[in-house]
Amino acid sequence: MADLSCKSQESRFEMNKINGIFEQIRNIYLNDEMQLNTKLTKIAKELSMYFDTEIYFCEIKGKRWSFVAGNSETVYGSWRLKLNDRWGIISTRELAKESDIHLINDMTRGILSD
Repeated sequence: MADLSCKSQESRFEMNKINGIFEQIRNIYLNDEMQLNTKLTKIAKELSMYFDTEIYFCEIKGKRWSFVAGNSETVYGSWRLKLNDRWGIISTRELAKESDIHLINDMTRGILSD
């Protein structure tokens, strides 16, 4: 019984953490005073902290992935995730769960579709 209670608390903690990062990203997205590059840099920082990996936003031009925003100007990742035909992210490690990939897509869909 205690095991179920512990898992329930962990689940609630994880949901609060997800809701918190969604709120942070939403606030960045809605800030009309920021340019796209600044927004993406701040979002990359939030995602990097949440997933415990460096994340960089890239614009996809054919086979070429061009760095746009992230925590530094040097990209040190080898794992790629295509978000749509124009945008992708590179990270320093593979995101293990399919749910992580869906979460990133959900969080970035609005800002990268403009």
